[in-house]
Amino acid sequence: MKKLSLTPDKAVEYLKDNVKIHDNLEISYNRIFGSGEVLNMDFSEYFGKPGFKMLLSLDSDSINPTVEIDVYEIEDDLIEFIHHPVEGDDVEVTVV
Repeated sequence: MKKLSLTPDKAVEYLKDNVKIHDNLEISYNRIFGSGEVLNMDFSEYFGKPGFKMLLSLDSDSINPTVEIDVYEIEDDLIEFIHHPVEGDDVEVTVV
């Protein structure tokens, strides 16, 4: 497993450039942990500003296991994530 230490800006850049639909992602931000398959990535403009939202199907048996994460909104609270690509090696990113 490859390990990286990145600033919040570089971590978001990594997510944008490397995570693809159907990859698995374990993400920790603030006091939240989510793990699951990436279903969609949205780079639409919101209120005149660039956006970046990810839709995850969580690995759980809860009533609604699908969540949308606004990556730009949680950027400063991002702690770490592990990217499990469909093809390739896993990457663990710690935000410093």
